[in-house]
Amino acid sequence: MMATGNVGTVIKDLKTRLGGTATALVSRDGLVLYADVPPGVYTETFAIMCATILGAAATANTELNRAPPERIVIEGNDSKTVIVGSGKKALLVAVVDRSADVAKVLDEVGKVAELLKAN
Repeated sequence: MMATGNVGTVIKDLKTRLGGTATALVSRDGLVLYADVPPGVYTETFAIMCATILGAAATANTELNRAPPERIVIEGNDSKTVIVGSGKKALLVAVVDRSADVAKVLDEVGKVAELLKAN
C-alpha cells in the first residue's frame, strides 16, 4: 500500500475525476482509512455500512457456493454508489451522480483500488 499521505491525494483526485459526491477507503470491518465526503456526513457510519453491504453480499454468495462479489453497484434516484475490494483488508467506495457513465466509474474505481491495494 502506498504511503498514507499519498492516499488522501489519490482519493481526492478520484472524486474530482469522477465529479463524485464522496470517495472513501475503508477497512473491510468498517473503519475509516480515508474519506472525502460532504460536511455533516458521519464517516464512521458511512464506512461501516459500506463494509456491511459488501459483507452481506459475500455471505449470500457463500450460501449459494459462489465466489464473493468483486464489486457492488447501488443505484438510487439521484446517485450511484460503487464499492470494490482494494486488497484483502480494504474497500474503495465512490458515490457519483446517477447520470455518471457507470463504465467509466467502474474503470476508474478499479484502477485506484488496485493502486491502493492493501495486502
